[in-house]
Amino acid sequence: MIIKTINGWRAVFALMIVLFHVGITGLEEATWAGVTFFFMASGFLLSMKYPFKQLDAKGYRTFAWRHAIKLFPLHWLTLVIWLVAMALLGMLVIKPLTLAFNATLLHSWSLCHSIYFSFNKFSWFLSTLLFCYLCYPLLARWYQPLPMRVKLIIIAVLAIIDFAVLAGSDDYWRTALYVFPPVRLIDFIIGMTLAKAVPSIQKSRFLGKSPLGTDAELISIALLSAVIMTYRTTSGRLLPWCDAILWWLPVAVILIVCLLYNRREGFIGRLLASKPMQWLGNISFEIFMLQGIAALIYNYWVAPVLAHFGIINALNFVSHDLFGTASVNHLALFILPIDILLAWLVNRLFTRPIAKLFRRA
Repeated sequence: MIIKTINGWRAVFALMIVLFHVGITGLEEATWAGVTFFFMASGFLLSMKYPFKQLDAKGYRTFAWRHAIKLFPLHWLTLVIWLVAMALLGMLVIKPLTLAFNATLLHSWSLCHSIYFSFNKFSWFLSTLLFCYLCYPLLARWYQPLPMRVKLIIIAVLAIIDFAVLAGSDDYWRTALYVFPPVRLIDFIIGMTLAKAVPSIQKSRFLGKSPLGTDAELISIALLSAVIMTYRTTSGRLLPWCDAILWWLPVAVILIVCLLYNRREGFIGRLLASKPMQWLGNISFEIFMLQGIAALIYNYWVAPVLAHFGIINALNFVSHDLFGTASVNHLALFILPIDILLAWLVNRLFTRPIAKLFRRA
């Protein structure tokens, strides 16, 4: 089943993450929600595509292989590009153990900042996602058949443990747990559980009284916005749980609305399902992974050229002197297009050909 609106949301969150990392203010909470969305959506979509009612060694190996080749080639490419760029800039420092962890996508297990954020720091996401992929066949076989009430109890227990651990964590440990695979597996499991719950929702009385597509989409966005505003008005008291727990409910509602209104979307859904958003959604993986490299290209190769011709000074004048504030971030004007261009090139010339090659193998 193809759910175009979920792919559209991928594009939205990927762009928000990049814009936040280049300094656009006001997007921090949306970035946290976006990462949670990626993990929950992965579990949600896999559950509908690969039910795994029976599991054997061959089936597990086939699944693991197909999903590993979605991650490793892109990771190795971005790692090599990063190493070459650092070497050209005279900034390359390699620790063999760190490189070994990173190259094998084991670095998010480290709990050491210099390892899990090593080299292309955004690759931690692939490391953690790989663990979720490898767990999926086992979860689909042994967790998904459980009664819904049992699954909800399991999720509640995991949530309480997660809540308690994060409550006593400082910034160092909160960041380490943010990327730690077993913690992010909870997001993934919630996504799987949602996929199993949707048929019951479709048969319930709620669907018969459900709002129109646009109304439902607005409700999901309003809920996400409400959580963001609640976080902002609590003066940091919710900070320990801002990385994932706060976003479970709004992301769950977004996913459910996307599925319930699939092919009968409202106005917002039609925007998300539009060709430009689908194009961006299809390269969202590459957009996420290449954002650091795009920043390198801009900072060390593009920005000096722009400065030579006085373009950066002109942009600084616009953002500071005319508006009286740095409201116009010229980094976003250049890094985001560079990132999107790189993502498209890598997807077209590398990701898709590699996937096609391995499908034939």
